[in-house]
Amino acid sequence: MTNEDFEFAKLPLSKKFIRLIFEKYQLDYIAYFGENMFYVSGQNSQPLTPLYPNARYPEDIELVLDFMARERIRRIKYEGGILFRSAVPELRDSGNNS
Repeated sequence: MTNEDFEFAKLPLSKKFIRLIFEKYQLDYIAYFGENMFYVSGQNSQPLTPLYPNARYPEDIELVLDFMARERIRRIKYEGGILFRSAVPELRDSGNNS
């Protein structure tokens, strides 16, 4: 991830903020599947889930999830102190077969 990824983000979102979230909750990656479906993986390869059914993640993680959906980020991975991201692919125009 670069600082440009946060060009239109509102505070407190920043590379440092997201890195601190990954460290605080010992996360490996967060994947976004579209709509309101996310997978939050801990460093132990176990999913991090809200404590109660129909509950939300902690507020700081929810900020990251909202950011990912808004910025079309498919996955954020934290490895060796570095954040990596992959984007949601653009939809192709079905009328253009070239």
